[in-house]
Amino acid sequence: MSYNAKVYKVFIASPDDVHNEREIVRSVIMRWNAINAESKKIVLLPVGWETHAAPETRKSAQEYINEEILDKCDVLIGIFWTKLGSPTKIAKSGTVEEIQRHISARKLTMLYFSTKEIPNDVDIDQLKLVRSFKEEIRNKSLYGEFLDERDLESKLYSHLEIKIAEGKLQSTRDSDILARIQNDDELVAEINNHFPLVAKNLLQIIIDEYRSDEVWNAIIKKLSSSPADLRESLIFMAKRGAFRHEAYVEGYNVLAKCSQVDFGNFMSILYSINKCEFYDIYNKGLLEDSPFATRLLELISKDVFYGGGAEEEE
Repeated sequence: MSYNAKVYKVFIASPDDVHNEREIVRSVIMRWNAINAESKKIVLLPVGWETHAAPETRKSAQEYINEEILDKCDVLIGIFWTKLGSPTKIAKSGTVEEIQRHISARKLTMLYFSTKEIPNDVDIDQLKLVRSFKEEIRNKSLYGEFLDERDLESKLYSHLEIKIAEGKLQSTRDSDILARIQNDDELVAEINNHFPLVAKNLLQIIIDEYRSDEVWNAIIKKLSSSPADLRESLIFMAKRGAFRHEAYVEGYNVLAKCSQVDFGNFMSILYSINKCEFYDIYNKGLLEDSPFATRLLELISKDVFYGGGAEEEE
């Protein structure tokens, strides 16, 4: 029997030393579809340059992959072992360029590094590039490791289940759709029916638009159920200098009430973004006694910029 389902394209990015792993990714996706597609009304479609590209002379191979294949995908799964790949005009390799492009589009990106035994004839320069890139990713986000093909199969299936349950596949596409809704009452209703991550992405899209207080309140209320997403949204607004935006003011007050840990983290980062704004919020007394408060007090005591925001000890 036929059924309606959302189709999400999953781009498989990798250099040419992980052919078996690419096939594992495809088999995991198809197994997930066979078990879950009908009940969850979601279909995952594996996409790769070797199956979806066709000859064309108007642009470079990487430009073609980026514009005609990658940009139409919702998820990217990247696999590395001993090679990073050949450099492009703007990145260390074609695979890295695809990953960076996908991340900049605010789409779900899942990276995996093989830890299986390195062959004797490995290209040392390529291996160094992989390790350098892995360290770069380590400092920015979370990646996965796998011992062999079976380990990759097990972990990837589990991780897909987690990301779908979190709403990560739908988040970017749905937030783009919501951003096109002009009726604020309708938008509020849609915000209430989506995951916090959708609200986070939506905020970043419409931050410069004039919207009703109800819209901003709905976004902050939804984000309050995920303090980490609320914290990241506040950091985003702080970096843009949106200190008087109603969503920002309401947001930091809500975050202080729902998670002192995340509020403390936000304040620590705000200190490096704008000290004037940091002291303005600090003096409101929203930060309760905690290790974060102690650390921030230490920062203040050493800060020559500080000229009388919080009281100094006599």
